[in-house]
Amino acid sequence: MTSMIDVVFLLLIFFLVTTTFVRPERQLLSAIQSNEREAAKQETLLEPALVDVRKTGDKVVYRIGAITTDNVSEVKRVLQGFENKSEGAWVRVEDDVPFEFAAQAVGACRAAGFSAVAWLPAE
Repeated sequence: MTSMIDVVFLLLIFFLVTTTFVRPERQLLSAIQSNEREAAKQETLLEPALVDVRKTGDKVVYRIGAITTDNVSEVKRVLQGFENKSEGAWVRVEDDVPFEFAAQAVGACRAAGFSAVAWLPAE
C-alpha cells in the first residue's frame, strides 16, 4: 500500500511540474479581431460596378454608369478601369433579355478581374 501511495505522489508531482498554466484561448485577444474592426470602419467612396443589360428595340445594350454599348469587349475594357475589384460586380438583367447576353456580361466581369459577380433581378 505504501508503494502505491509513493507512485501516486510521484505522478502528482510529475504532472504539477510539467503542466503549463496559460489562459484559455477564448480569453486571449487576437490581432485579427482588431484589424477587422478597423477595416469595417473604413468606407469606400468608389461606386460599385453595376452592369445593366437591357433590350432596346431589337438590340441588347450594356450600360455601366453613363456608358452604353452593345459590345461585350467594350464592357470588359470599362470594367478593367475599376479600382474596387475586391468588392465584386453586379449584373442586373431585364426579363426580356436572352440568357446568352446575361452570361456574356457575367463573363466580362470575371475577365475584367472581379472575383465575385452577383446577379440582380431587374426592378
